[in-house]
Amino acid sequence: MPQSLNFDASHHYASTEGIDVPVELRVGDRRVELFARLDTGAAHCIFERRYAEELGLDVESGRPQRFRTMAGSFVTYEHEVTLHTLGIEFSASVFFAHDPAFSRSFVGRSGWLDRLRVGIIDYDRLLFLSAYDS
Repeated sequence: MPQSLNFDASHHYASTEGIDVPVELRVGDRRVELFARLDTGAAHCIFERRYAEELGLDVESGRPQRFRTMAGSFVTYEHEVTLHTLGIEFSASVFFAHDPAFSRSFVGRSGWLDRLRVGIIDYDRLLFLSAYDS
């Protein structure tokens, strides 16, 4: 039986190597815009340290969390931010890398995917989003 889905926003991503999503992080009146890689296998959202510093956060004041991957492990610190993506805004606990050399930012299941309804047509490089409760 055919099903129908409706979404509030769409985004054409250019890369064939991953889905890069425009994200704005906000803390108070400070904000930073970036592109983060959508990683459906990541448990959390993790961002480069420099973005926390641009937001005026004291990175090490957050709750420390070590993440382990096949490539090794790294330390992060948890902070509450307002996350804005494709016209959808919500509060989320995210992690910022301790090491300034950490050069990846990605959105994962907790703090991003769990707040949204997502559709992907990878052949056309299209991402569709709506707030989960809309």
